[in-house]
Amino acid sequence: MEIRPHSLDYVDAYRAACADRSAVRNVRGTFQEVINEFLTSSDFAKLGDRTRADHRKNVMHERGIEAEFGDAPIAAFEEKRIRAEVLRWRDTFSGGTGDNMMATMQRIVSFGYERGLIGEHHLLKIRKRVRTNRADKVWTREEIDTFVAGAPDYVGRILIAAVETGYRPGDLNLLERSHLEARAGTHGRILIRTRKSRGRNYASVPVTPRLAEMVAALPPGQERLIVGATGRPFSNPDKLGQLVSEWRDRLGIRRELRLYDARGTAVTRLVRAGCNLGELASHMGWSLQHAAAMLERYAALDPEMTDGILEKVRRADERRGD
Repeated sequence: MEIRPHSLDYVDAYRAACADRSAVRNVRGTFQEVINEFLTSSDFAKLGDRTRADHRKNVMHERGIEAEFGDAPIAAFEEKRIRAEVLRWRDTFSGGTGDNMMATMQRIVSFGYERGLIGEHHLLKIRKRVRTNRADKVWTREEIDTFVAGAPDYVGRILIAAVETGYRPGDLNLLERSHLEARAGTHGRILIRTRKSRGRNYASVPVTPRLAEMVAALPPGQERLIVGATGRPFSNPDKLGQLVSEWRDRLGIRRELRLYDARGTAVTRLVRAGCNLGELASHMGWSLQHAAAMLERYAALDPEMTDGILEKVRRADERRGD
């Protein structure tokens, strides 16, 4: 085969081969059967590129799900003791890695349970060992200006678009001129269905003066707002974050900052401007409940935010409880 062994393409080819009846018979009745069904399912295909890659990695890791549980009989997952066994396995990894492994395991078991492949689900409500909160990591105006001035134009556009819209890398990577809608008296707006919500939620974003200036400066004929050095769109949105981190280090900007923190930077600006829950939810493509939680988190961390924000959150919580 021309496919490099252990690459993601190799994994896909292997999964396709497992769809053959003779291959499936070899794993019938084992947890490997559930794994194979999950990785070749429509549920898996609907996940984002990054999420699919993470799940594959967790399955194929040398101490991962296949290696540890692939040969186990499905009946073992219907016994209460499996919860303790899986937790012991998770704890052999570092905190973040173990939590990621567990997330993949829970998704596979949930899939098997929903499809009737597993009769019981004993891996529900498992607490994460590591809870990350990067709400206090925001790009300052000076850091943004330093980055844009020092990085190549095509890299600077990544950060500008991220800070001005609050979109995730996967959504940024798909932004086109055609997504910008003209509106009288303003620079217009962007209205997209977010990839994270699988197209269920809209994120409506006003085009800021800086974003409008960036779009106006794009080379003629460039439809995508974000492209690589050659003018071609990125095939993988992860590359956006890698480029931002690379030029962050080259320019001596705080190493703790990432592209994803531009999303928090956008939220911080909205809260400082006194946006209400509905406006925040609409802008970020969140539910009102999630917007309330995020608003309270950012308001508590930033003393410069407008007075009354926390009171708004509390009133909203009380209304939801009625």
